[in-house]
Amino acid sequence: MAFRIEFFVNDIEKSVVFYQNILRLKLLQQGENSASFISDESHLLLTSFDVLEDNHYFKKHNFAKLGGGVEFIIITDQVEELYKSIKQKKPNSIESDLKQQTWGMVDFRVIDPDGYYIRVSSKRK
Repeated sequence: MAFRIEFFVNDIEKSVVFYQNILRLKLLQQGENSASFISDESHLLLTSFDVLEDNHYFKKHNFAKLGGGVEFIIITDQVEELYKSIKQKKPNSIESDLKQQTWGMVDFRVIDPDGYYIRVSSKRK
């Protein structure tokens, strides 16, 4: 089983820069209103919030604060290297610093340009 996740974003270009240059995800393709990233069997699709029709669930329920209540987790072998890179490139996006967790993984959290909460974590040892 594989997962595909779609985030609706306010500014597709700003989000692509964040996910490609800051989080170092591999951009598969980009169009005017969307961008797709891939890693192994996982896919992340970014879509402009503006393309949603007025009767779409998100618009009908006025989800002005995107990303509320969701934690997106990225697993990487290079968690410490990525943390140092983000600390240099975009330190204000870091929500919590690099930390060894009691469950055996090392992780940190960042907030993307639309407020999505992202945990970057090491693989389980």
